[in-house]
Amino acid sequence: MVPNDTTVDGLAEQLMEAVAEDMKELARWLVQHRQGELRTLEDGLRASGHRLLCRLMEESLVQEEEVRREGLHPGCAQCGQETSWLGQRPKRVHLLLGEMVLPRCCYYCAECHTTWAPLDRQLGIDQSGRSPRLVEAMALLGAELPFSPASQRLAQLCGVTVGPSQIEEVTEGIGQTWQQQEMVQMTRAFENHQLPPVENHYPWLVVALDGVMAPYRDGYHEVKVAAIGGVEWVPPEWAEASVAWRYVVHTGDVATLGKLAWLESYRQGLEEAEQVIVLGDGAPWIWHLAEDHWPGGVQILDFYHATQHLWAMGRSLWGEGSCQVAPWVEAAKDRLAGGKVEELLAQWRDLQAQDSEGFAKELNYFTNQRQRMKYDEYRAAGYPIGSGAVESANRHVVGVRVKQAGMRWLEPGIKGVLALRALLRSSQRWSQWWDRQSLPIPLAA
Repeated sequence: MVPNDTTVDGLAEQLMEAVAEDMKELARWLVQHRQGELRTLEDGLRASGHRLLCRLMEESLVQEEEVRREGLHPGCAQCGQETSWLGQRPKRVHLLLGEMVLPRCCYYCAECHTTWAPLDRQLGIDQSGRSPRLVEAMALLGAELPFSPASQRLAQLCGVTVGPSQIEEVTEGIGQTWQQQEMVQMTRAFENHQLPPVENHYPWLVVALDGVMAPYRDGYHEVKVAAIGGVEWVPPEWAEASVAWRYVVHTGDVATLGKLAWLESYRQGLEEAEQVIVLGDGAPWIWHLAEDHWPGGVQILDFYHATQHLWAMGRSLWGEGSCQVAPWVEAAKDRLAGGKVEELLAQWRDLQAQDSEGFAKELNYFTNQRQRMKYDEYRAAGYPIGSGAVESANRHVVGVRVKQAGMRWLEPGIKGVLALRALLRSSQRWSQWWDRQSLPIPLAA
């Protein structure tokens, strides 16, 4: 085929000529199988169609390279200096559709001592010859599934064979790249006062914070999780609220988790939100972060955790296994839900408990948290009183991926996988991030 016609009709004619034999082969297959069931036709057409599309893409790109070869030598991509022609060198490119082999024009820069192919940069293929969409699919499946099943699903869905170790490399590497980008943005915001663009505007923002244990090679360590919810409209009751959730997962220190969560809340319109609500289970670090980053927010102790402490208090009061514990807890729970925490505290201080030390510990808990237990006011205002969103995130963002049977993680691996999984589970975040990246996306070591 002579690559000299750049008009649409001319290119179409040349491409049809190039794939004429492939089309005949497809036609022969259809004639042989047209009496078959739809499953057989679908499988065969997918495989044949993928090969045909790869062939068309290959021929089109070969023409582009022929034009490039006849033109001027491009400047070096790194330093801009003049390069010398090395000839055409083939590269096997792996796509979601299959594979193709491209003869690329290669050049050498004497200044940088590097060899490069402009077509690689144009297409965004990485060093291993993987296309951007294949890399994205590998990362998505690796974030959702263990690496071996992810490899199997890719083969089943796309007919592309990629080993589990490659899925692991891409998933963890892309996840760490995303995490590094977030850390850079965090540093710019907190040290250089360069704030990111605001992406959304909501009347209410809900920030729920928690921790969940995850299995490492040297034992279990706590992973910190933040769920930031933009309430799209304010309902009369929280159960009717429509919430767009974003997730932040951090395997390191609490202070960094707080900054990353604040960064995401800023993107979701923190500065213009009419109300900010911070939910937690009573852990001191949660309220410290709330004071540091959302100082004007309404702090609410998760009601479920409060009732758990009521049960512990009841057992301390009446004794383990006493039949009086359950009715006492139910009565106290109703009064707590009605905003009677101060009345309850006044009554509890005069009680004589079976386990005085345990009872005193729980009494101290309710005393310290009482300003966050105004549940009657919260419900009247339509606020949530449960941190179910972050409790759920502990499971669907963290647990179901990294806490499966036999899993034991090293820090780089779990950090990359959880960062990518938080990105995947966050509302509208995945596609936005991938579409903004310069290609190929580097894999962090």
